[in-house]
Amino acid sequence: MTEVSELTPHEANYNLIAAAIATAAATMLTLLTTLGTVDIVSRSSLLKGLLEAELLVIEFSLIVSVIALLRRGHAEKRKLVLGAAFLLIFGTLLLWLSATTIIFG
Repeated sequence: MTEVSELTPHEANYNLIAAAIATAAATMLTLLTTLGTVDIVSRSSLLKGLLEAELLVIEFSLIVSVIALLRRGHAEKRKLVLGAAFLLIFGTLLLWLSATTIIFG
């Protein structure tokens, strides 16, 4: 018989944060795929490159946050959640850059 151990409060909090990051990343991926169909993006190599970079970074954020949900251990979850959060913030900055380029370009 295997013993099921409960999550520590820290692990539960990191699970909550990882789930929020995964949700935000999935929403941003939907937005980015819609953005990729806009005519101005398909005509600009700069915007195409930014879109590819955004997709890659946000996809990694989603993957890392899901891995954080699956892992056990406070220290490991913390590192994974911080990495996923950093990737999400970086992806958001790239999205801001491409949106600014579209608006003022």
